[in-house]
Amino acid sequence: MKFGEHLTAHMTPEWSSQYIEYEYMKELLEQALAEAPVMVNNGDNRLRKQFFREVDVSFFQYCEKQATKISTFFAEKLAEKAHIDLEPFHTSTKVTELIRDIESIFTDSFESGNRAEAMKRLRVPPLDEKKSPMVAFRFGLFVGMLCLLLPALFAFATQLNRSQSNKPLAWREALLLYRSTFLIIIQIIFAGINIYGWSSSGVNHILIFEIDPRHHLTYQRILEIGTALFVLWFLSFIGFILASYFDHYPFIQPLILVVVLILFVINPIPIFYREARYWFLRKLARVFSSPFHPVGFTDFWLGDQLTSLELVFFDLESFFCFYISNRAWWSTDLTSPATNQGTFCTGWSEILLQTILLMLPSWFRFAQCIRRYRDTKHAFPHLVNAGKYASGFFVVITNSLRRATIKKYAHKETANPFLFLWIIVSIIGTVYKLTWDLKMDWGFFDKKAGTNKYLREQLVYSSKIYYYVAIVENILFRFAWTINIFIHFHEYSAEYADLIGFCFGIVEIFRRFIWNFFRLENEHLNNCGQFRAVRDISISPMSTGIDYGLIDYKLRKQPGIRARNRIVPKETIIEEDNTSITDVSTRDEIDNDPKPFAHDLIPMHNNTIVDDVNKIDKQLKDTSSADLHSLIPQDESDLSNGIVKV
Repeated sequence: MKFGEHLTAHMTPEWSSQYIEYEYMKELLEQALAEAPVMVNNGDNRLRKQFFREVDVSFFQYCEKQATKISTFFAEKLAEKAHIDLEPFHTSTKVTELIRDIESIFTDSFESGNRAEAMKRLRVPPLDEKKSPMVAFRFGLFVGMLCLLLPALFAFATQLNRSQSNKPLAWREALLLYRSTFLIIIQIIFAGINIYGWSSSGVNHILIFEIDPRHHLTYQRILEIGTALFVLWFLSFIGFILASYFDHYPFIQPLILVVVLILFVINPIPIFYREARYWFLRKLARVFSSPFHPVGFTDFWLGDQLTSLELVFFDLESFFCFYISNRAWWSTDLTSPATNQGTFCTGWSEILLQTILLMLPSWFRFAQCIRRYRDTKHAFPHLVNAGKYASGFFVVITNSLRRATIKKYAHKETANPFLFLWIIVSIIGTVYKLTWDLKMDWGFFDKKAGTNKYLREQLVYSSKIYYYVAIVENILFRFAWTINIFIHFHEYSAEYADLIGFCFGIVEIFRRFIWNFFRLENEHLNNCGQFRAVRDISISPMSTGIDYGLIDYKLRKQPGIRARNRIVPKETIIEEDNTSITDVSTRDEIDNDPKPFAHDLIPMHNNTIVDDVNKIDKQLKDTSSADLHSLIPQDESDLSNGIVKV
């Protein structure tokens, strides 16, 4: 990553707010040129001149605000130099000595004097993810295998659609048994892409999820896991097709796949990222036992991921009932209906079990919200958020009643009261969830958004287009369930209900994938706003008693210093630690509002440019070491340094 990209990715809102917005200023000028009236040769161009006069006024007003911001920032830094650097908590070396002593004790006691190994265990590594060549190789290998397996699957599916005994392949049963594992694996891959997006944009997901910075999976490793599991899924499906063709126990294949996935997660042997797997299992256990312990961000974020896997919970019933039925499921002769065994595999009991399983993800989040209300006593947002998930209960119940009474009202679909009740409840629940997504989870439609219309004041990702596209996408996918209304009134589409449900599951997984980007971004900005994830805490200007106006006046009289109110083309401007070349335009002296400063802090009215940049640090050190009442020397030769700022 180039330095500019690295700086942009790791720049906190506190940093970016201190810099001049050059890109926005260029946008203002380009927009003015695009909207300017066309010049008429030998004609009256008064409108054009008037337009540019108005543009000049508005543009230089904006420049005044930017200059005031920079002057304020510089005054803050001078105040910090004059006070903070002299305080005992800054000059004291006691903490450094304690750290050094602890490091020595740890090195001697636990690492037999090997300081290098001790420092590996003690010091937190940088957040920049180190790329492993072997992980990248394996990831590329799995992607290459998928590129071969995908066309192979389509070829086998189209050519071997009947067995050697001329029996049709059980595609419907295969879809029900394979779609859940497909959704889980695709969500793992999307999680890897999420982590890549967060890392490249500077969203500190390691802090947000409270992950050990020394031991965590990078996006490469998660993508490696996802693609490896996808290879297993494709091999299993191809094995199912071949076993069906040869009439040799085809339905053992999806069962083996599920067993392999479970063993992969619970495997106690220290291979295949055991620490990460067990961390995930612990967090999953906390979600399942939500009411009994405090809820953190990782807990309810994982609960939200489960709400997008409702189809997986729904398929649990069909999976277990399929394998405990008296059907010879190792055969391909599935033309006759099976007689399912078990109390919850037929009739209303089956509908009841499916309803309970579908309600579980919403219940987990509902219980978490109630627990957070119990811990914080804040009705908003926790009880209101709990109401959102409670609306999901009613959607599931009314939908189950609608499905259970389809045959009863087959002669007249519109006579089914549960149909309209389900539609009404679903509309209310969808609007409820959509509003919460945009306003609370993403923080959009903020009154202080400023130029970020309909969004929020601070944005992390590079383009506003991403945000607007995400809003439209979230609205469309939230209302994707309305397709079920048309399916209800068309009997010919009922045979494709399982496939359509699978498509809905993929749509919801993708919607959650996009949701994750902006949910973590909003949490990151909240952390920065409360100084929980900030590299530097800014301090407001303090009352110092220093006459900065007099300092500036004396500096301007020194040789080699050129005043700001002269035309200086292509001068070097020092802005924090960044050196760049820019054009300096003629401007009047800036009269700053004294309110942001202390009552006896006189702001600088002009910025100056110095020829020798190396003298800046000396001036700051002289300022911090001088007595506050004798800070300004009588001899002007002591103030030969300049202040550089725009």
